[in-house]
Amino acid sequence: MREAMDGTRDPPASVKGKKVLHVCDTVAGGTGTYLTELLTRQLELYGAGNVILFIPQDHEHYLEPDLRNSAVTLEFFRRPGRYRGLANLSLRYREVWNRHRPDVVHAHSTGAGLVTRLFPRPSKGVLVYCAHGWTFEMSKRPTMRKLFAMLERVLSRRADHIIAISQYEYDRGLEIGIDQQKISTILNGITQTPPAVAPADWDDDRLKLLFVGRFDRQKGLDVLLEAAEPLVDRVCIRAVGDHVVDPRSPAVAERPGASFLGWMSREEVTAQMLSADVLVIPSRWEGFGLVAVEAMRCKLPVAGSAVGGLNEILESGLYGFMFPSDNVLALRRFLGEVTQEQLADYRDRAYEHFLLNYTAERLVAEIDGLYDRLLIAGRP
Repeated sequence: MREAMDGTRDPPASVKGKKVLHVCDTVAGGTGTYLTELLTRQLELYGAGNVILFIPQDHEHYLEPDLRNSAVTLEFFRRPGRYRGLANLSLRYREVWNRHRPDVVHAHSTGAGLVTRLFPRPSKGVLVYCAHGWTFEMSKRPTMRKLFAMLERVLSRRADHIIAISQYEYDRGLEIGIDQQKISTILNGITQTPPAVAPADWDDDRLKLLFVGRFDRQKGLDVLLEAAEPLVDRVCIRAVGDHVVDPRSPAVAERPGASFLGWMSREEVTAQMLSADVLVIPSRWEGFGLVAVEAMRCKLPVAGSAVGGLNEILESGLYGFMFPSDNVLALRRFLGEVTQEQLADYRDRAYEHFLLNYTAERLVAEIDGLYDRLLIAGRP
């Protein structure tokens, strides 16, 4: 029997018929892609009414059409700002939990992980948390990094399991004191075949650089723009995305040789990838770097900063070009020297690497297996 947050009890579902509530404080960028791949397949496994997504109402437009138009049940909370949004998430979480009474709560990102782990736990059901990049990696101030690391360590005891999206994220979790039995690595994955679209119209003799992601400080778009500024006769840039967390900054204002395209659908992003020469990922920190995997699927060479999960995906330069994080001069040197012949060397090699390691079918099977193990272990 399972006890709800209102004190009533109802019988547990079988493992095969499990109901999953996904809780997110943002669905912009890579997290949205991850959810599309995972939830649409979970819908096939568990059936309509058994996959619920609880997100900010003003982030609904970030959902990809495959997810937004599916039979996944959507629940919303208001997010006028980061902190008021967390307060509203806390207020609505009890109501949503009691309405659906899930077997699994799967929290995504720091805010959702904070709320779900601080809430009183029901006697049955399991709580899974995925940080999608540790918060303590993101702060520039050492005192805040220590505080966030301590918070993650303490709250890890309140989750049944933590999913690390890369070996790097797993290792960092162990370093701050998370119990090895509480955390495991399940690499991100995407559909094996990209959307069937024609390449975007991008007629330019210069080296075509593509950036995809949030325009916030973490993703380092300002680094790319500064690196490319003196190379306007050699390179051109298209940046897909927008600000989400950080306020708008003059560092990412429009400039010669750079176009800002806003958020795009998965099909539109694929079309841009099919036209570009290089995907540049100048992140200052990165839990995984799903957009690199999307580029590999399109046989688009990747140039990424040597941080976090990007190191893993590109295997320190074996499957893509790498440069030091936050290093404008190193990126500028790469952009000024790389040749089309060098880029061609990486296309097929990176694609094979994708097929072996980063498909959505593997991702979904591993997460389903984790749910099963946790649910079986938690039954009397």
